[in-house]
Amino acid sequence: PQVIAAVDIPVIAAGGIVDVATVRAAMTMGASAVQVGTTYLLCPECNTSAIHREALQSDAAQHTALTNLFSGRPARGIVNRFMAEMGPMNAAVPDFPLASSAVAGLRTAAERQGFGDFSPLWCGQNASGCRMIPAAELTRQLALGFGFNV
Repeated sequence: PQVIAAVDIPVIAAGGIVDVATVRAAMTMGASAVQVGTTYLLCPECNTSAIHREALQSDAAQHTALTNLFSGRPARGIVNRFMAEMGPMNAAVPDFPLASSAVAGLRTAAERQGFGDFSPLWCGQNASGCRMIPAAELTRQLALGFGFNV
């Protein structure tokens, strides 16, 4: 509401929007649209790895942080061993896009053993809306928050 009151352009709400209720809440506060991301990560069409899917459905998904460790640029992910031990934001990380190749060997070795300790487990602050339903169905459900019945 503060941003909407301060600007004369449409405002797109983002962050924590995962279902009809959160879409409606954003629209009630005056947003013109919403941006969603994490809520699609368990849809069958998404190429999220099995390790990432498991993390999204675990209690670990309640603990996220901005990190530059995996790409060299800040992005939010589930806190894993690498983030915990190196600190989620680390000045020693190579610039984008070099950081991803710097951790690639550790990531590959850990994933072969079934661990996501060195994998970027991208996740917003609200993974509670992630469901294993087709993306088209999820989109239809989210559109209900705008009052569309598609």
